[in-house]
Amino acid sequence: MLNVKKTKALLEKHQLRPRKNLGQNFLIDENILNKIILAARPDPETGVVEIGPGIGALTEALLQNFRKVLAFEIDKKLVGVLKEELAKFSNLKILSQDFLKADLKKELSFFSDCKRVITVSNLPYYITTQIIIRLLEEDNEIEEFYFMVQKEVGERMVAKEGGKDYGSLSILINYRCEGEILFPVSRNSFFPKPNVDSVVIKLKKRKLDLGIKNERNFLKFVRNIFSQRRKTLVNNLLANYMLTREEILGVLKRLALPESIRSEALSLEKIAEVYMNIFEST
Repeated sequence: MLNVKKTKALLEKHQLRPRKNLGQNFLIDENILNKIILAARPDPETGVVEIGPGIGALTEALLQNFRKVLAFEIDKKLVGVLKEELAKFSNLKILSQDFLKADLKKELSFFSDCKRVITVSNLPYYITTQIIIRLLEEDNEIEEFYFMVQKEVGERMVAKEGGKDYGSLSILINYRCEGEILFPVSRNSFFPKPNVDSVVIKLKKRKLDLGIKNERNFLKFVRNIFSQRRKTLVNNLLANYMLTREEILGVLKRLALPESIRSEALSLEKIAEVYMNIFEST
């Protein structure tokens, strides 16, 4: 499947055209596929979640190198392709549904006989962020994530404070995981060719104790203080919470932060301090 000619032939066989609205850009570079598989560390005791398998090039390689694959595909026509082309594999379960609406806890029971569960996916660009947020904000047994994402999104995911790419997604990932960009992927590695280049990124879950009592409220706080990037931290807090300017300035003074500071200048640890001083102080 991993060249333009074979990909076009397969699509023609099933009378299909890539759907731009679903972000369907199919990987056609065997070298990139092999690098993804090696990065994820092939293991007969590991189960893999794949989101957006498309016509199954990556899926087939995952089935050959891991114990089980649970694939979420929203396009019912592609589900038909996957079932026909990958019929010989007994370790595949295909779910014809929107991953964002799936009962993830229930579906992950498919991996009850696996020692480790990871995610390996070429994520559809149009819902990349929503998928990552769901996977990281909900408690689940997935330990590692190997995502192919748009280059700019990958840079935002691992950005540090002070840069233009740093935002709520960067903080969520830093809070939940250790993240690193593994290697670049040219737009020429896909059919049809997208308008942007990609990267493969690895996220490994970790437990980071910042003393926060209510994680759900903290993660909402992170989104709120980045809701309007041109505003200062003070103005974002005023816009999103029933707080007075005096209350906010009192917290900033205790933490030795200037009134003019913007959220993108704050590290994860400092944001946690601001949150706890406002909402969890005793």
